[in-house]
Formats: sequence, C-alpha cells, structure tokens
Amino acid sequence: MLLNPSPVDTWFERISIMVILLNCVTLGMYQPCENIDCTSDRCQILQAFDAFIYIFFALEMVVKMVALGIFGRRCYLGDTWNRLDFFIVMAGMVEYSLDLQNINLSAIRTVRVLRPLKAINRVPSMRILVNLLLDTLPMLGNVLLLCFFVFFIFGIIGVQLWAGLLRNRCYLEENFTLSSGMTLPAPYYQPEEDDERPFICSLASDNGIMSCTDVPARREGGRTCCLDREDALHRQALGLSPEPLANGSGAGEAMGLCINWNQYYTRCHTGNSNPHKGAINFDNIVYAWIVIFQVITLEGWVEIMYYVMDAHSFYNFIYFILLIIIGSFFMINLCLVVIATQFSETKQREHQLMQEQRAQCLSSSTLASMAEPGDCYEEIFQLVCHVLRKAKRRSAALYYTLRGKPPPAGGGRGNRRGGGNVNGERHHSRHPRFLSVPVSASLVSQCPHQSKQDHGSQPLANSISLSVPQNPEDCPICALSLKEGARAVGDSANEEEDEEDAVKETGKEENHLEERGDGERKRKRTCFGHCKDIWNDMRRKLWGIVESKYFSRGIMIAILINTISMGIEHHNQPEELTNVLEICNIVFTSMFTLEMILKLTAFGFFEYLRNPYNIFDGIIVIISVCEIIGQADGGLSVLRTFRLLRVIKLVRFMPALRRQLVVLMKTMDNVATFCMLLMLFIFIFSILGMHIFGCKFSLKTEAGDTVPDRKNFDSLLWAIVTVFQILTQEDWNMVLYNGMASTSPCAALYFVALMTFGNYVLFNLLVAILVEGFQAEGDANRSYSDDDRSSCNFEENDKQKETLLCFRIQKMLEAYRPDWCETREDWSVFLFSPQNKFRQMCQSIIAHKLFDYVVLAFIFSNCITVALERPKILQGSLERVFLTISNYIFTAIFVGEMTLKVVSMGLYMGEQAYLRSSWNILDGFLVFVSLVDIVVSMAGGAKILGVLRVLRLLRTLRPLRVISRAPGLKLVVETLITSLKPIGNIVLICCAFFIIFGILGVQLFKGKFFYCFGPDVKNITNKSDCLQANYKWVHHKYNFDNLGQALMSLFVLASKDGWVNIMYHGLDAVGVDQQPVTNNNPWMLLYFISFLLIVSFFVLNMFVGVVVENFHKCRQHQEVEEAKRREEKRQRRMEKKRRKAQKLPYYSSYGHMRLMIHTLCTNHYLDLIITFIICINVITMSLEHYNQPHSLDLALKYCNYFFTSTFVLEAVLKLIAFGFRRFFKDRWNQLDLAIVLLSVMGITLEEIEISAALPINPTIIRIMRVLRIAREVFLSVCLCVSVCMFIWVCVLQVGNLGLLFMLLFFIYAALGVELFGELVCNEDYPCEGMSRHATFENFGMAFLTLFQVSTGDNWNGIMKDTLRECPPDHGTDVDYACNPSLQFISPMYFVSFVLTAQFVLINVVVAVLMKHLDDSNKEAQEEAEMDAEIELELAQGTLCCMGAPSCGGGGVEKGLVAAGSGLSAGPRSGQSKLLLFFIPTTLSQVYYF
Repeated sequence: MLLNPSPVDTWFERISIMVILLNCVTLGMYQPCENIDCTSDRCQILQAFDAFIYIFFALEMVVKMVALGIFGRRCYLGDTWNRLDFFIVMAGMVEYSLDLQNINLSAIRTVRVLRPLKAINRVPSMRILVNLLLDTLPMLGNVLLLCFFVFFIFGIIGVQLWAGLLRNRCYLEENFTLSSGMTLPAPYYQPEEDDERPFICSLASDNGIMSCTDVPARREGGRTCCLDREDALHRQALGLSPEPLANGSGAGEAMGLCINWNQYYTRCHTGNSNPHKGAINFDNIVYAWIVIFQVITLEGWVEIMYYVMDAHSFYNFIYFILLIIIGSFFMINLCLVVIATQFSETKQREHQLMQEQRAQCLSSSTLASMAEPGDCYEEIFQLVCHVLRKAKRRSAALYYTLRGKPPPAGGGRGNRRGGGNVNGERHHSRHPRFLSVPVSASLVSQCPHQSKQDHGSQPLANSISLSVPQNPEDCPICALSLKEGARAVGDSANEEEDEEDAVKETGKEENHLEERGDGERKRKRTCFGHCKDIWNDMRRKLWGIVESKYFSRGIMIAILINTISMGIEHHNQPEELTNVLEICNIVFTSMFTLEMILKLTAFGFFEYLRNPYNIFDGIIVIISVCEIIGQADGGLSVLRTFRLLRVIKLVRFMPALRRQLVVLMKTMDNVATFCMLLMLFIFIFSILGMHIFGCKFSLKTEAGDTVPDRKNFDSLLWAIVTVFQILTQEDWNMVLYNGMASTSPCAALYFVALMTFGNYVLFNLLVAILVEGFQAEGDANRSYSDDDRSSCNFEENDKQKETLLCFRIQKMLEAYRPDWCETREDWSVFLFSPQNKFRQMCQSIIAHKLFDYVVLAFIFSNCITVALERPKILQGSLERVFLTISNYIFTAIFVGEMTLKVVSMGLYMGEQAYLRSSWNILDGFLVFVSLVDIVVSMAGGAKILGVLRVLRLLRTLRPLRVISRAPGLKLVVETLITSLKPIGNIVLICCAFFIIFGILGVQLFKGKFFYCFGPDVKNITNKSDCLQANYKWVHHKYNFDNLGQALMSLFVLASKDGWVNIMYHGLDAVGVDQQPVTNNNPWMLLYFISFLLIVSFFVLNMFVGVVVENFHKCRQHQEVEEAKRREEKRQRRMEKKRRKAQKLPYYSSYGHMRLMIHTLCTNHYLDLIITFIICINVITMSLEHYNQPHSLDLALKYCNYFFTSTFVLEAVLKLIAFGFRRFFKDRWNQLDLAIVLLSVMGITLEEIEISAALPINPTIIRIMRVLRIAREVFLSVCLCVSVCMFIWVCVLQVGNLGLLFMLLFFIYAALGVELFGELVCNEDYPCEGMSRHATFENFGMAFLTLFQVSTGDNWNGIMKDTLRECPPDHGTDVDYACNPSLQFISPMYFVSFVLTAQFVLINVVVAVLMKHLDDSNKEAQEEAEMDAEIELELAQGTLCCMGAPSCGGGGVEKGLVAAGSGLSAGPRSGQSKLLLFFIPTTLSQVYYF
C-alpha cells in the first residue's frame, strides 16, 4: 500500500469493505434446498450480485497491481494478504471459465466462501491477531508433527489388532432352515432397526467380552417372548398364524406369546457393515485416524472403546486411556501452552514498540503526556465534560454579545474563581468522592495520603489543593482539616455547583445580577448565598451518609434479599407468593431509586456519572421503574429480565472480585477482536457446510417419515448453530457420521479442519488472552507490592487484634485454672512428664525412620480393603467377615498410631502438640469416625441404617491420610489450597452469571419442559389430550422449573456435555401444559448460545489464568534456589564437557577397517538414510488393511524382510564400531537391539504358522507385528523420541500430580460404589449413560467410569441415571434398588468431581507445562552457550587433547559425536531440539512441583 494514504485511498478501502460485507450477505442468502437448478428469480439476482462482486475484486486487484507493481518485496504479490486476494480472484476466474463450458466443478465453487477472509486485512486489530497466530506456526508445526507420529503409531496398532473386528455380528447357524410361512426379522441380530449401535460379538479366536450367547431375549410390548421355533411349527400345522401377535391380539402381547427368534443367533461371523453408517472401524489407516481424532476430542470415545472391548479383549481400555493421556491431556494442552507463550512474547514486543513510538512523539511534541491513557469510559467522560464546558462558555459569551454588554471580569475559563486561579482548574477530572480543601503547607507534610497537585491549577499564596481520600479515618489529619475547613469549602463548592448545573443556572444568576439595583442585588446575593450554604451543608452530610460503610452494607444486604426473592420463583407456585414477590419488587425498586437520588444529590450530576458503576446502577433503576409502570398497563414484561442485573451490583462491594473483573475488562479489547475473528471463522465454515452438506442430512422417524436431521446445514441459521455445536465438541461425531454417510468419507476433512482450527487454535488463543491478562496483572501487583504495604498493614492489624483477644481470654481463664495445670504444662495430656519412660519410648518409635513407611504400608493395605467394599456382598459370607475383621484391625492400628503421637507430642498444649497440625486433625477425625462406625454397627443394625451408611461413606476418606506422609504430595495440596481464594473469586463470578441466567431461565421456561410420553403423540397438543389417551405427562430430567433445577441444567450446559438436547427442549417449548413443537421458538437460541459464550468459553477459561498465575506466585520463592541449582548444574556439565574434550578419542587405537565402519556409523548422512528407511517402513506398514489382496501381502512381507535386514545390519555395524561395552551403555541402543530381535522373532513365528508346524495364536503374531512399530516409536524423527520418553516418564515419574489424580479418583470411586453400586440398568429401567460397561458395581468399573466422567463424555447421562425417581410401589420392588436421598447427593457428587478434575487439576497440568517450556528455553540457551564456549576454547588452544598431535577441533568433534551418539535419527532443527528437550523433562520435573 502507499506510505502516505490519500483521501482517495481511504475511500477506496471503505468501498472495498462495503463490497466484502455485501458479499457476506449474498453468500448467507444461499439456500441449498432451493438453489439446486437456480431457476428462481432470487437465485438469478444473487448470481448477478456475485458476478458484480467478482468484477469489483478483479478490478481492485488490477488497480493495485498497476499502482504497486506485481513482483518484488514491496510490490503487490510481496504481501501475504494480497496473495490471498490474488488466489481468490484466480479461483473465481477458473469457476466462470468452467461455467462457460458447462462444467460444474463444485470444489472450485466453494473457494468463493474464502472471500470474507479479505476483511481481515481491512481490520488492523484482527490482522494483528491473525499475524500472531501465524507467528506460532513454526512451534505449532512441531506439535502437529508430534501429533502426526502419534496418529501413525496408534493407527497402525489399531489396524494390526482390530481390522475387520467391528464387522462381527451374530448370525444364524449354517444349517438353520425355516418353513415357507415364517420369516426372520433380520439376517443377523440387530438391537435397533437402523443398526446404528450394533451388537458386536467376539470370534472364537479372540477374548472379547460379548459372545452370541449374551444376545438378550426378544421383547414385545414390554414382555419377554417365550415361544420357540417348534411352537411356531406346531401352530402352523394347526392352521394358525406362526405368531399370536401377527393378528394383533392384545392378549398375546400381554402374556409374551411371541417367538424368541434371538435365541437362534448363535454363530459369530464377520459381516459387511461397520457401526455408525460405516464411519467407525479400524479396517485401514485412514479410518483408524478418524477414530483416533474422535478419541482425542473426547466425544463418543467410550462407545468406540466398548465396541473394541466387546470384540477383542477387555484390556483394550489401556490403548484408549494411553491415547487420551498422550493425545488429549498432553498434546492439546501443549498447543495451548505454545500459543499462550507466543501471545505473551508478541504482546510484550508490541508494548515496547508502542513505548518507543510514544517517546519519539514526546520528543517532538510538548503537549504529549508520558502517562498511560485512562480507561475508555474515563476518556469519553472527560471529552463530554470538555464539550459541555465549551458550550457553556460560548453560550454565555453569545448571551452577553446579544445584550450588548461586556462579559464579567471573572468570566470565560476562570468562571468566578476570585482571580486566584487564572488558568482555570480541571474540576472535571476530580473524583466524586474527593473535595478540594485549602490547608496550610505544614499540614501537607504530616498527611501520608498526599496526592499530586493538579497541573492546571495555580495555588494560592499559602495554600495548596489537596485530594482527601474516600475514607477520612485512614488519615486523621485529613479528617480534621475536613471538619475544620468546612466553611472554607463554600466557595469551592459554589464553583462545583456552577460546574454541574451547566447553562441554566448561570443564565438565571446573570439575569438577577444585571436587572436589580445595588441594594436589592446585595440582599438577593446574601439570600442566595445563605441558601447555597444550607444546600452545600446538606450535600456534605449526604456525601458522608452515602460514602459510609453502613450505607454500602445496607445496599448489599438489600441486593442479596432481592436476589433471593427473585430466586424463589418456581413452577406451580401459590398465588400468594406471586403477590408477595410483586410487592417485594416494588419495595426494592423504590430502595434502589432512593439510593440513586441520594447519590445524585450528594455528588452532583457530573460526579455521579464519572463512576461507571453508577451509570450501571442508574440504568437498572430506570428500567425497573419503566417495568413497574408498564406492568400496570399490562405490557413491557420483557424488561423483567433486566432486574437480574442487580446481582452484578454485588461485585462493587467485593474488592477481590473487582480485581478479577478489572482483568476481564482489560482483556476486553483483545476479546472483542477475537470474537470478530470467531464470527468470521464460523460464518465461512457455515457457508462451506451449506455448499457441501446442504439439504443432505435426513432422519427416519418411528412412523417411517423422512425428516431433516436437527443438526443440519439447510439454512444459514442452522448451519451456524451446527458449526457452533461442533466447536463445543458436543455430539460433533454424530454430524461427522451423517456427513460421511450422505456425501463421502472425504467429508471427514471438513470436520477435522473445523475442529483443529476452531478448537485447538482459536479457542486456545482466547485462553492465551486471558492467561496473559492475569499474568500482566500479577506482575503489576508484584512490582507495586512496596506501594501497597498499607493495605497489608490493615490485615496485620486485624491479626494482632485477634491475637490480643485470644490472649485476653487466656488471661481470664487462667484465674480459674487449678495449680497442677501450671506445673504440668509441658506434660502430655497432664499424665506423662517429659522424663516419663513410656513417653520417651513413644517418641523414639515416632522418630524412627521406618515408622512413617510402616504407617504408609498400613494405609495402602486399608485402601485395598476399602476398594473391595461393595453393597452386594452377602451379610454372612466369608468376604464380608474378612472385610469386617480387617476394618477392626486397621482401626486398632490407627488408634494405636494416634495414641503414640498424642503421648509423645501432647494433645493440645505446646507448639508441637498433635492438634496443632491440620493434617493431624484430619487423621484424628478419620480415626474418630472409624471408632463411631464400629460402635454403631455393633450396637444396632437395621434401626440406625442411615447413620451406618453415612459412616461407611466417611470411611472412604481414609486414603487422605496418605497426603501428610508424602512430602511432595503435601506440597502440591498446599499449593492448591493457597489457590482456593483466587479460584473462589472466579467461582463467585461464575455463580453471579449462573444465578442471573438461572433466574432468567426460570422466567422463560418454568413448567414448559413437560412432554407427552407414548407410542403415538402426533395429535397430542396439551396435557389433557395426553392424559385422555392414557399416556404419561412427564418432564425432562434437566429443566428450569425452579432455581435449583435451573442451576443444575446450566452446569451441564457449562460443561458442554449434553447441552444440545437441553437447547432443543428450550426451542421446542410452547407453554405450560402444552406439548412441545419442533423449533417452536428459534429466538431461544440467543439464551443458550450467549450463556455458552459468556460462561463456558470466557468465564470458565479464567480458571486457567488464575491457576497459572497462582502457580507462578507459589513457585516464586523457589526461584533463588532454582537459579543456584541451575548454575551448579551448568558448572558440572561444563567441567564434564571440558574433560571429555581433553581426553584422547576412544577410537584412536582402531584398525583401518573398523575406523571406516566407525566413521560411517557416526556420519550425519547415515542418520538421514536410516530416518528415510524408517519413514518408508511406516508407510508400508500403514498400507495394510482389511481384506487386502494376496499380492499386497507378499509385497509387504518382502518389504518387512528388507527393512528388518537393514536394521540388523545397522545394529551389527554399530556393535563393531562402538564395541559391546560402549554399545550397551546407551539405553537407546539396548532398545534398538531388543526391537531388532523381536522383528526377527516375529518373522520366525509367521513362518512357523504358515508351515503349521506349531499351533500359535494369531493374536501373538499381530502383537509381534505391532512391536515392529517400536522401531518407529524410538528411532524415527526427533518428536517420536519425545513420545517414547514421555510415555516412559509417565510410567516412572508421573510424580505427585499423578498421585493426586489417583487419590481423587480412588476416593470418588469408593464413594461411588457405596452410593450407586445397587443401581440397575435393564429393559424395564433403561439408562442413558450407565451400561454394562459403565457401572459402579465394583471398584475397578467405578474407576473406569470416573475416567469417562473426567473426560466429559456423557457424564450428564450418568448423572441423569443416578437421579431416577422412586416409583410409588418402591418398597415392594427389590430389583429397582432406589434411594430417594440420591436426588440431592448425586448432583453434589458429580458437580464436585467435574469441577475438581476438569477445571482445577487439568489446569495445573497447563501451568506446569508453561513453567517447564520456559525452563526448557533457558536450558536450551545455556546448552548452546556452553557449546560455543567449548568451541572457542578449542579454537584458542586453551584445551588440548591428551596424546593428540594437534588441538584441532575436527577429531575431537567427531569423538564427541561418537561418544554421545544415540542411534536414533535425532532432531536437526533448533525448535525441534527445543521441543525434544522440553517434552521428556516436563513430567519428570512435575515431581518437584
């Protein structure tokens, strides 16, 4: 572009933006269901517009090419954005040329959806954000390369183990025949008609969970069929229909008189179709990649795992859990860390650039200020004040000109300030809570709260203008001067009054001054001045009242009560409550109106408006008043919702919350730009989706009709909703299956691109913005900590007051203490003196180094017995007796441990006493609970079953005792506990939004989430129709009937699991007692999507920012130690490198032939060749697929021989080159040789199987093939090494964070078994989330189910199953095992687990990753510096090789390479090295966290 843009250039850009917006409108008006042949007028008009827009873009390109030139750095094609424009225009040209030849190539047509991208270049802030994303590409490229290798490895493993297995179905026996009159329902067993979720069986050669003997009996009309084939033949012989149900008799249905055909599906055989319309399988590497991507996104992965477990083996869950830990918890968070780090660096760079530019401006301008600009509202307010004052001065001047009289001497800028202030004072910038008070200079030095003088004011001879703070008690001298100088304030207050009352009052005063005589004028002025004094005095008193803490607390209590009054509204509430709530609303509105009037009176209009909180309050008050007035007329009900914003007013009274909101406000500019970018992204993918999938998604109803699926791309609105749903990762796999079935498997590329760019790049950018905001705020707080000492002093004073109070109480109690208490102060429980032998023995036992280990061993043993507990153990069985006795034994052991500690340390008296430690209090509490549990179980059985159940639940907390015995784990927990306060603030902000949206949801949807449940509800319109048809009128589990239900529904929405169904129920809702109608009110989309954007994507992502900032704060005190340790480590490594450089190379004694082999093995090119061979090997292995031709089998077999022989040759050469001792010293070499030997063994086993010499299980052969990939894992390009190291470290050194996860899962799993172990899922009581795979029947299954919940996959379905209501005849039904208390316990259980696992602990992993990425940057930099230093010393000759003829660097360098040679194809690029170094060390260093 031109350097100095002219007006023409600016207009050209504006016209270009207008055309881009027009293009967006025309693209959005595309209707895929109607515009197939483009015969309608609408389509013709849109095509004409499209042609015009294309011509404009082409002309724009030509004009720019002429103006700038075409090729070159500063020319048109030198700019990336111009190249994008060029590509779009060229694609359009190809499209139009093909249209002329009647060739319709839809792929070229879809390129036009990229045209809105031209808008990015026209919006500078958006361009900066996109450039920032482009900056992260090199580092993200390495992460994506890592992902690519993980996909390859896991994909090949999947294909080798499970190719074709998901096609297994249960067929009839081969010789099964039927007579002519009978037909089977299906050729193989289908649980559902559409075969979406098939029954997959295990072949005889595999060890899967399901076999054809597990096929359930056929059911008709809720009854199990009891007839068989012989009964049908007998009926046919009698001339009757084979099945009684065929003639529609209801009696047969009631008795279960139907043929159970399912018992004949007994042969497991490989069929033709795969689950979910063929989308889910491991038949080839591409389908395996689709499955792996779906597993990494954590949506629907459990279902895939169950299929594989059914078909192959129960232990396949290890594959999926490993894939999720590596792929989802680690790599996806690594993307976030890379983007966040890059964003922070780019932000700092921009900030420095801005500062430099500002400094340059300052040097050339005398008016510029070094100060940072204030917030947006402050700047706008000052501008408005300035404009009003200017208008006032000009109107006064005009008035005097029209009257033909000169303006008064004090006019103009001075505005009657008594001549003392010639230049005019900037009253508009004074805070409403501050008054300008003249005090003597001697007082100034005594006041610690002195602020800067206003630059614009000239002080009087012996006084200065001083800002008095909001709370005068903080500074007694200021308060005194305020009281004494009240009269002196009069003139100043007059000025302020004049300032506020703008033009009117000035005009009146001037009229009085001009028209009255001298005496009258004097009397009038005195009267007016007297009234002024009274008015100002009243305002000062009001100011004191309004600013007092009691007034603030009163308002806060009023807001709280108002919130409660709004929250108790519910469905089917009595009429009296409705009337009371209406009266409450009027009362509270009156109170808040009074508050507003008082503040306006005290501060004045301008000073009231200065504070944005006051504006917010004022708007809410005005809306509330309008609502009450409108309600009397019977309208304006929509304004009721604005009342809810009063909840946000609470933030004003909580400083910690205000800080979090300040951080939010500071990131708003970046977030607004991000939202624009997100909208553009969603728009482009929606248009693209309409072109590819428009009008292709259909669904068959139970009645047999074909209707469009609710997740579709048939219009712009639903395309945007579907894209947004995919970005939230909820049910996106269903859209993927539909897309692949309705078009082609290549459609998966669209969804993968949408998920990758949307979720893992764009949304991570939002998190990066928030993390950077919190870190910047945290740094600012730390740097200004010296200035904030005063606030800390107040806290210290509070603590001192508390200590003083405790001391006084102790003094009072001392008067009543017996004398022997004083003499036995240092005795343990007043019984054991310090010299007591028993006490000394106890102390020696506790001090022994094995004591803690023995206790820890008992705790772990107790954990095993806790894990063995389950509700279904019979009372008199051996297992129950063993568990009861072990409980007694462990309780006795822990009581003994507690006794030892109490005797040795004392119970409460003394610094080291038992109850002085919070961890000991926890131990003591658990021991006490165990004792009560034993006493209660011995005393009473069934009478006090409820108490017993609670005590058994508390027993599951025993593993918490591990924490105090593991120092590292204790540190992690203490760090998390210190995070509770800032996390609590975020939770409070979340609660405010939850309450607002919850109350709004109750008002919108209460009583509307009911529906009619029955076989045919087409003609049902309301509740009475439903009940007349003998159907059930039921409500959805997640509804908005009251605030409690609404909050639970919103939590499910916020977790983004199952939110789509809740949204559909909201869209379908018609009214109270009305049957829902599909998409009845699409406007309700605004409610659900705005909640998701504000809470799920914005507020909940603040958890990451808070945890990361707090983690940095906690680690700060360790920084000095770390720096010292790093320096020592650097010195040691330096010495080692120097010694190695000085030694004679080990290969100096080699013969000529061996030296040649050594040179070959240490050559860089050999690494490259081996890497290339490995890549070819990976590609050949990935070519294997289900039902592959015999020729490909042979080709792959020979390829395997070639690759194995190559690797054997490489291993032999390296053995010769390095010798046995040096070769085996390196772990990588050991692995290499082991893998080569396994490959040879695999080939041998295959040959034996072919020759049928020995019967070998084919699974072993498959596993041997899979182990060939280990070569690729360990010896491929750098990042695969990282994966291996990561897995290895995962197993060995996952450390305290992993231990904390395990502890959390253990406790919740044990609790889950106690609470939900008896819940059943069968045909009579169907489940939505729980199944035979996901249950709480025993500890192992509960652990696996909780892992599913922690990934967020269908956890809301599991919670829904635990919330089932007890039927009226609950007492007689033994199988149902219902517990009414679960209605309250279950939400607390799941919500607390999801909050802890998903929002806190996962974010700690992010914090650790960010810390260690930073550390690895430093380490890599130090490594490079050390290498440079060694090279410099070698070059200067200060280091000499012992015995070497010269000190040249060549031989030494080769020696160094050989000595440190790993046989892997190592990393060659700097960034790859950095990531290679970072990934393996991250989790090992988690241990120190």
